[in-house]
Amino acid sequence: MEIKKLVNYYTDENTYIVYDENTKSGLVIDPGCDYNNILKSANEDNIKIKYILITHCHYDHISDLEPLRAATGAPLVSGDKGSINVTDPDINLTYSGLGKSISAKKSDIVLKDGEELDMDGIKIKCIYTPGHTNCGVCYLMSDHIFVGDTLFLRNCGRWDLPTGDEMTLRKSIKEKLYTLPEDITVHCGHGGDTSIGYEKKFNFYVKG
Repeated sequence: MEIKKLVNYYTDENTYIVYDENTKSGLVIDPGCDYNNILKSANEDNIKIKYILITHCHYDHISDLEPLRAATGAPLVSGDKGSINVTDPDINLTYSGLGKSISAKKSDIVLKDGEELDMDGIKIKCIYTPGHTNCGVCYLMSDHIFVGDTLFLRNCGRWDLPTGDEMTLRKSIKEKLYTLPEDITVHCGHGGDTSIGYEKKFNFYVKG
């Protein structure tokens, strides 16, 4: 499994391309970067984008969702509430964040909490982690987890936006993330990578 990270320097948002180095089948997580740059990065390694995944509904993570969806024909994957929230500009905050309202189409594949998706042998486990929004999910792949805005390096997502809740977020981090093996690499929606073990010891907001 290989991972490529693209950064939208306007929003400091991380978009990830995860792919199998043998089959070249890949997926995109949180298409908040220009979709042309996502396609260019994928084409550089002959990656065929088979899925688009979102960790939550906010504008900086879905801004190029529909153009990428149209260009690749890849199905959108999310949790149950994410499929609804992407359609609602009042919740996805696209007008305040982008100056235009985006009402994306619902997800093509809705995963339940704990459900797995298989991509050429890469197992993608969906873990529901509400709190930053009520639709937050993380995707566990082997010893890597993609957490969106649930958890950051020594920090965590804010909870004062629509559908957010502080206690729910703390519970998600402690009960869903901090119970995972400590050597798992955490790929965040903003900023650099960290690990479960490091955050349990040093996270300023939620210690294990």
